[in-house]
Amino acid sequence: MAGRFAAVPVLLLTTWSLVGCYAYVPVTSGVPASVGGSVRVTLTSAGSESLRQALGTNVREIEGVVARSTADSLVLSVAQTFTTTRERFASTGDTVAVARRLVESVSVQQYSRKRSIGLGAMIATFVLIAIAGVAASISGSSGSGQPGTSQP
Repeated sequence: MAGRFAAVPVLLLTTWSLVGCYAYVPVTSGVPASVGGSVRVTLTSAGSESLRQALGTNVREIEGVVARSTADSLVLSVAQTFTTTRERFASTGDTVAVARRLVESVSVQQYSRKRSIGLGAMIATFVLIAIAGVAASISGSSGSGQPGTSQP
């Protein structure tokens, strides 16, 4: 029985190393993002209208990677966009320059330890429950093998 569960610690460590949750954190001052960083840009109404030709109608938020950042603009490799009604559209890798005056806010994607620990704990709990269920079914099936027969 112990040999069956020898891989459990390895499984838990592997699961833990794969867990990684990220959150977008608003930038309050300074240059909002470094080149290569993932960001979410919320556009003003004028920004949505100005970028309508490049991104589509009613785009409110842009998620992507910063290709270039200057004092006047932010150039993004667009990953996805969100409309004012929260519809999500994946991008084909378009690059768009957004003037800073058209940006309402910028959020930077950062690793969230709190979310990762919560998800890791949930995964570990489900794994332990599954192992307990398997162990219970193995120990419960060690009878005579003949249903309905009684042993003397």
